[in-house]
Amino acid sequence: MDIIEISIVHHIGIVLTALWIAVRLGWSHPLLFFMAFVYLCKVNERYIMKLRRRLQYEERRSASQRRLLSDAETVRWLNYAVKKIWPICMEQLASQQFLLPIIPWFLDKFKPWTARKAVMQHLYLGRNPPMFTGIRVIGESTDDDHLVLELGINFASAEDMSAILAVQLHQMIGFGMTTNLHITGMHVEGKVLVGVKFLQHWPFLGRLRICFVEPPYFQMTIKPVFSYGLDVSELPGISGWLDKLLDIAFGQTLVEPNMLVIDVEKFASAPSEGWFTIDEKPSVAYVKVEILEGADMKPSDLNGLADPYVKGQLGQCTFQTKIQQKTLAPKWMEEFKLPISSWEAPNVLALQVRDKDPIFDDMLGDCFININELRGGQRHEKWLPLKNIKMGRIRLAITVIEDELEKNFHRERTILVKIKKSPR
Repeated sequence: MDIIEISIVHHIGIVLTALWIAVRLGWSHPLLFFMAFVYLCKVNERYIMKLRRRLQYEERRSASQRRLLSDAETVRWLNYAVKKIWPICMEQLASQQFLLPIIPWFLDKFKPWTARKAVMQHLYLGRNPPMFTGIRVIGESTDDDHLVLELGINFASAEDMSAILAVQLHQMIGFGMTTNLHITGMHVEGKVLVGVKFLQHWPFLGRLRICFVEPPYFQMTIKPVFSYGLDVSELPGISGWLDKLLDIAFGQTLVEPNMLVIDVEKFASAPSEGWFTIDEKPSVAYVKVEILEGADMKPSDLNGLADPYVKGQLGQCTFQTKIQQKTLAPKWMEEFKLPISSWEAPNVLALQVRDKDPIFDDMLGDCFININELRGGQRHEKWLPLKNIKMGRIRLAITVIEDELEKNFHRERTILVKIKKSPR
């Protein structure tokens, strides 16, 4: 029996125990059994999603392993060297000198609103070193890097990994209490770009620029203060927050064209000072999304109506409209401005219409818009049918404002204001 089955058995055992206690106390309302069933369905959905994600990466790994033998021989010696050096000094360098100073930047920027402060108190990556699955030299560099490498990396920590994350809740949420989360496992797999700039003097490496080629596979096992028990990251609600945090912090902020820039000279001389920066590329354009109204929504509540709202995502940016109560023809009339970092990316706007419920929100349909096809500055207004459902549509308007267009827009607006203010 693998770890996924064991974890699901734990959840089932907890639910059955809770139901047994409730029945013994005389609480046998059918709603209690229904909520237990919904809880187990959500847990099962979570495990299926993680298993599907894992199978996708296994397929990609199998494809990469079918390369020529010469590619495998290129990294075999490197993995052997890292395996020997890791327990001596490389783990200490990676965890204490490299990761611990960088992690606070992500915690401060991406911690949830419920947390007042988040601190990594302890970090040990374990005895297993990262393994390189491939390496190749990129022929051309658009910047001043002397060498650019593409590395395939797979890091799966052993069971002796240990990290403690202390999260202090806001006064209004948890009375300022601090809760500790014990990170007992980590798995990172993906392709990394490393740009190197050399020097003619010590330390001979002037700068390193590091980023993922695409969002990596990233998974953590988090337990309460003690090392045993259920994986806290699997609980519905907590799992969504962790997925969102990891996706934004590591799956997008450090994905090309954004980069982690390391000043090796400062790192070698005074590693405690500001030796790294996060180079987040400026936006090349903006998208003005107007969520106007909906029609023919699916009745999801017992009263034959719904409480619809719209969730949207473009790249790493997300937004959500207000909830329209008890209607099948909602009027949102809301506007959002989203940045675009590169026109080489797909830039697909994903919209989901949901029905707000006390426990779990129902899906009322979704739709997708390719922003790259709407460039030019014109306002594109249209009705879109909702997919994955037999009814429902929403009306929205999309306007792509590129840098020069936005400058001209503000310039013309300024001139118009001056003309209006000037005396006749």
